Amino acid sequence: MLIGIDSRLGPDLLHVLASMGHGDTLAIVDGNYPAERDAKRLVRMNGHTVSSVLEAVLTVFPIETDQVTGWVPETERDIHLDLMKQVRALGGEIVRPKDSEFYQSVKQAFAIVATTDSLLFNNIVITKGARGV
Repeated sequence: MLIGIDSRLGPDLLHVLASMGHGDTLAIVDGNYPAERDAKRLVRMNGHTVSSVLEAVLTVFPIETDQVTGWVPETERDIHLDLMKQVRALGGEIVRPKDSEFYQSVKQAFAIVATTDSLLFNNIVITKGARGV
């Protein structure tokens, strides 16, 4: 057990996050995304939502707020607002690329975190930023 580390961050995910360098990307995807097919490195987070995993990751992971890509419906539904609020609180905005561009950005990610989130189109790609002094 580590002190000060969110309990949702298991050893596999912590290793991935620590191994990433500035500019590397991390995809956090819902349970419908074909993560096994697309992942270079796959971390499973069964029993968690995308929003919950993002919240935990952000406790230890500096992000580039101008490089947040999400794949949520054009018409935001209330159930997507939590994810949107998290990103906006960091000063970022979710960019909605074309489906093919989003799939490509996930395939190029350093790692994919696969959740069991049942919410459709609830996926996000974040870019690791530089840690300040």
